[in-house]
Amino acid sequence: MPSVIRRMEVKVKPNVMIRLRGERMVLSCYPMPSPADREFLVLSPGGSSPRLRNGGCCGLLDFVMRSFDWILLVCCVLCCGCKEPVRTYRIAADPEAPAVSAQIPDEKQEKAAVTWQAMPGWTQESAGQFLTAAYTINGLGRLTVSKLAGDGGGLAANVNRWRGQVQLEPLPEDQVQGQAMPVTGSTHEFLLFNLTKKSPATDEEGIFAAVLPLERETWYFKLTGNAVTLQEKGAEAFTSFLSTVRVGGDAAPVAPEPPQPAKPKIHVTSPEGWIAAEPGTMRVASYTVKGAAGETADVSVIPLPGNSGSILENVNRWRGQVQLPPLSKADDPALGSEMEGEAGRWFVTHMVSNEAILDGKKVAISAAILKAGGMTWFFKMTGDAVVVGEHRAAFLEFVRSATLP
Repeated sequence: MPSVIRRMEVKVKPNVMIRLRGERMVLSCYPMPSPADREFLVLSPGGSSPRLRNGGCCGLLDFVMRSFDWILLVCCVLCCGCKEPVRTYRIAADPEAPAVSAQIPDEKQEKAAVTWQAMPGWTQESAGQFLTAAYTINGLGRLTVSKLAGDGGGLAANVNRWRGQVQLEPLPEDQVQGQAMPVTGSTHEFLLFNLTKKSPATDEEGIFAAVLPLERETWYFKLTGNAVTLQEKGAEAFTSFLSTVRVGGDAAPVAPEPPQPAKPKIHVTSPEGWIAAEPGTMRVASYTVKGAAGETADVSVIPLPGNSGSILENVNRWRGQVQLPPLSKADDPALGSEMEGEAGRWFVTHMVSNEAILDGKKVAISAAILKAGGMTWFFKMTGDAVVVGEHRAAFLEFVRSATLP
């Protein structure tokens, strides 16, 4: 019986790589001048003669077969002219390139169905061949959604590939640890990664990424844009979008709802000294609050359609933003409290980071949630802990006085 190789990666020389996934073997030769300049060699399971597809002088040799014995593998290596020692390691599959597909039974696909809702003002693009969805977010960047069979090549390999895209050094595998964020209404969790430099140049790019591992596939949500802009307002937009993601149930294969044509309205009166700012695509109101020493905090008013997650899920999302551990119970006193307002009954919460996480200082969040009229309203003040503390009373009055049309 021939030996069957199920999963391996072999670099046979600087520009030649062999990757084997189950019944599929890919021999990659680089550099490739263009995606069209590829050469495919297909060897059938029955041992028939190889046949070429998409002629080119360098590129990708794609071997498809039911089983692969060591003799055939050695012949492939010898044909490549390898004289260097063989080194093996894992390679990240590119979520924006063809994946080695695993056959998932229909029942499994139904259980793993993933859906989401684009934010108001986002422009949906043509996803193309290798993406499930893509959106342009004016003033922020581009968000893509993709999926791969299995683990997509491994978490560390994918994260380090993204780090390379924004000129960050790769990390050892044991140091690749994302921030957990629960998927609304599910036992699954995202792993979040902030791939921006601490002090990026004005023209540098950054990436916010979320990885959602499921039983038979892995989903990737990736926001790419100017690193400075992402640091200022990317986390809010990205995590708000992720809060709309749903897994399982009777959901059909991905079919994002179209953006709403107009933003919902709420009447607010800003306290004295708050500086109004351009709301952007997701916000209906935005303010900058300054402290005595020049530190600032950001105030946002964001409506999201529907339920948009439980109180516990949203509070834990914000706790993650200030690097606090999640709470496990919906009746935990640390969660927050209710407050009556002109628009209805609000849930209000306040949290402060344990460590200095922004320019050597602690960060605080004061937030309020109102569910009314088929919408969930989020009022949130984020920034220097001292400034947030100084303006907390004004923030609560700002929330209390808000009225719906």
